[in-house]
Amino acid sequence: MTLIGELDGVRAIVTGAGRGLGRGIALGLRQRGAAVAALDIDEDAARSVADELAVDGAKSMAAGVDVTDERSVQAAVEKVVEGLAGIDLLVNNAGVLTIARVVDLSLAEWRRVMDVNATGVFLMTREVARVMMRGEGARSIVSISSIAGKRGDPELAHYSASKFAVIGFTQALARELATHGITVNAVCPGLVETEMIISLGQSWGESVEEMLQAQAIRRPQTAEEIAAAISFLHRSRSVTGQAINVDGGTVFN
Repeated sequence: MTLIGELDGVRAIVTGAGRGLGRGIALGLRQRGAAVAALDIDEDAARSVADELAVDGAKSMAAGVDVTDERSVQAAVEKVVEGLAGIDLLVNNAGVLTIARVVDLSLAEWRRVMDVNATGVFLMTREVARVMMRGEGARSIVSISSIAGKRGDPELAHYSASKFAVIGFTQALARELATHGITVNAVCPGLVETEMIISLGQSWGESVEEMLQAQAIRRPQTAEEIAAAISFLHRSRSVTGQAINVDGGTVFN
């Protein structure tokens, strides 16, 4: 792994890091020099990613966490603080997506999506912010929203609601934490070719190639590009409260 070095000394948490986009983000941050704690509800998957991150003796660790459970979140954050001796960057990536028309959507499904995608961001952010407020230097919180947090699409009303919530939460928290030197932003990916996106296309009867027709740049985004945006947001000390689109030109706000 060739290290870029722009995040040397940064201690980062990535939730949902056991697979897909979260794993790619963790690897991208590690490539930039960060020490990364890989958190996932599947602790074995998190450990596997942490092993990948530990190449060349790099500092890394893993922890299991259910982001919807307050005690689980508190225990995981305590473990990271002990293992990395602090936290400089939190990436709220853990998320779920289901597909249903509102008239067919069960209350249980609505609550599940909101619990993971919105409440999970709140719980992780609250516990990490308490740690960061005692720290020094560059500290930042970056949550993974979605272009679905900028516009609504059919059969994704519950998912969009959760991702719009992440952006509103980000804007409010940015104002709360600014005086502590902590920036708070969101990244809104478009079509990163993960199992989640492939299943969405299958539900809509579209291939990834067909879904890409909505983009100005007609290729999927990569986890590396999302990691690059996160790195920029962490290093910039004058960007806060923003929801940055990394979506190939799908939405323009």
